[in-house]
Amino acid sequence: ENDDLQVHALMPGWKEFVQRRAFGRFQCSQCLHEWSSAKVHILYHMCRSRGRGTVWMRAFRQACRRCSEPQLEEPEFSEETMERLLHNLVLKILKYFYHVSIQPSDLVEVVVDMPVGGPHDSARCEGCQLGVC
Repeated sequence: ENDDLQVHALMPGWKEFVQRRAFGRFQCSQCLHEWSSAKVHILYHMCRSRGRGTVWMRAFRQACRRCSEPQLEEPEFSEETMERLLHNLVLKILKYFYHVSIQPSDLVEVVVDMPVGGPHDSARCEGCQLGVC
């Protein structure tokens, strides 16, 4: 994980993939309020050199809407969501570094059908603030 990753700010030889709309859960570290979001974005930067690969990732955080001075909280993902995220990441690695033809339909949707209350709170979304969302 690397919380300093920025979209479109790649080192030479690196590739980027933004996984949009993953389903994540959050808990406020101050008031313990819990919420879910179907708009969690994950940024991956990856490279391959001398037969060895490196992947850096950044999951964009969200802040509690109940606290007056909230902290940005890390998302938590279910095992099913993690499997879908990793599936899509592997497909992108195959495309970028092994030149395997990947169709958009090969990528799986990572939003799990669960009720999410209310609209996306852009003011408290790190991804929105950084122009990713």
